[in-house]
Amino acid sequence: MIKKNNNIKPNRVQGKRLNVFVLFLFLSFLISLLVKLSNTYTQTLQFELNPTQLESNEVMVSKEAKTINVTISGKGFELLKYYVEARIIDVDFSQLNKDKSHYIWDERSQLEKIINHFDSKIAVKSINPDTLLFQYDRQFVKKIPVQVSVNSSFAFGFDLVDSFQSVPDSITLIGPESLLKTISEIQTKTLDLTDLNSNVERVVALDIPNTSKQITYSEQVVSINGEVDKFTEGSVNVPVTILNVPDKLTLNFFPKEIPVIFYASLKAYNSIDASHFSVECDFNTLTTENNYLNPVLVKQPSTVKTAKLKPTEFEYVITPKND
Repeated sequence: MIKKNNNIKPNRVQGKRLNVFVLFLFLSFLISLLVKLSNTYTQTLQFELNPTQLESNEVMVSKEAKTINVTISGKGFELLKYYVEARIIDVDFSQLNKDKSHYIWDERSQLEKIINHFDSKIAVKSINPDTLLFQYDRQFVKKIPVQVSVNSSFAFGFDLVDSFQSVPDSITLIGPESLLKTISEIQTKTLDLTDLNSNVERVVALDIPNTSKQITYSEQVVSINGEVDKFTEGSVNVPVTILNVPDKLTLNFFPKEIPVIFYASLKAYNSIDASHFSVECDFNTLTTENNYLNPVLVKQPSTVKTAKLKPTEFEYVITPKND
């Protein structure tokens, strides 16, 4: 027990000496720091110019920050805060000169405002650059259509009744007129759909370019909708009309009707008949090299997805009219 007590005393003495050493080390560092902060220094710091007091119908074309390098001189204590705080100087743009496309910031007219930004004990030595141009434009509003981008496949016997639609079908853009003039539409992100057998209603993001930070979009997402139904094939016999037959000639042809094969949804199938289609042949297409009448499907109902003529050879006889 006596030996253990003798060992504790030297340890306590060593601990006290270490504490005293750390205290003196801290005090010497603090004194050195205070001495340095009391010295005068000249430093060049970068400051961002923040536009304020723009006219209500104007907007900056670029949101990239404009900066100036300001060389200042002062005590370390006084300079310290400019290393800690955000280095931003507000600029009243209503006081700047401008042309049709730029506000003009220049050192000569803004020097007093720059000096007033700093404490009275700080001396402003120089400012670089001495001139900056801020491009601006008129605030513009434009409505553009949304174009859907869909990769789709359907289950057997199913198809899309009409094209995929965007809801809303258009969006509003707000931004610099010069930028909006180049935008005529906007696409959605591509939507992949497979084996569809029911109606589609999906929320999809718009494909907004990364370069459009100056533009505000009324919508960031839209809904892509599509009606899907069972489809079937049908056929109707449609009368053929011959156009441009000269008044002095008579054209007799056979057959008088031609089959039209159509593809439509089951919902629309029963409402479709021959009167909804129109097939024509143009007499003027007949030449010595081409002595065939070529039928053309010129009209079909909107409820039909696709329609085509069944290949048919026409027989015809041309005779002069009897006066």
